[in-house]
Amino acid sequence: MSPFLRVLALAACALALTACGGDEPLPIVEPPPDPCAPNGHIHREATGDWCHCNRGYRATAEGLACETDPDYVPSEGFSFGDNGEHACWHVSNGPYVTVTASTSRLPRVDDFHTYYTVKLRQEGGQYVGTFSYKAFATGNFVVYLSTPDVPISLVETAIQAPVAPAGTRATDDHCDGLKHMVGYELTDRVQYTLTLGPTSLSELGLVIEHLP
Repeated sequence: MSPFLRVLALAACALALTACGGDEPLPIVEPPPDPCAPNGHIHREATGDWCHCNRGYRATAEGLACETDPDYVPSEGFSFGDNGEHACWHVSNGPYVTVTASTSRLPRVDDFHTYYTVKLRQEGGQYVGTFSYKAFATGNFVVYLSTPDVPISLVETAIQAPVAPAGTRATDDHCDGLKHMVGYELTDRVQYTLTLGPTSLSELGLVIEHLP
């Protein structure tokens, strides 16, 4: 670059810095408050914003807010329904789907009444897998696994909030394919991330059911 062009370039840079306030720090823009808080949080989606309210609260008929649900009755304990009998029916009768864990995408495991064979990926000498599940109702759901010796975690994907299990126990002796149950209280339309492992097993059987 010629000396003349270099001078012009330096002058343009100086003008740009002056126009932008030089090297002064940009102001911090605080995010707008969550209108659904403190008894819920907002979901911003292409189809429209909505409130995901906590247990015991409901979305208001108008606007974005959570109000006390007058019809809410606290549960005295999580019920596992038939303790795996219907889920075991799918072990013998399907439908069957095989999914493989990947670091580049989250395979879905939310088909209705489906027995999944989940193939985990190797990591640090063990096997792990992360999958996507979107609830299609609000209420009690059960994750049925082929073995009880596998760590399982569930988080609400949008806000990375862990979902605490509502209960866990062995299935009744309905089949050999499903031996363990973990219960959760989930919300319609909400996307969750399910992680299995680490475990010494490279493959698991999985059924996720909504209890009526």
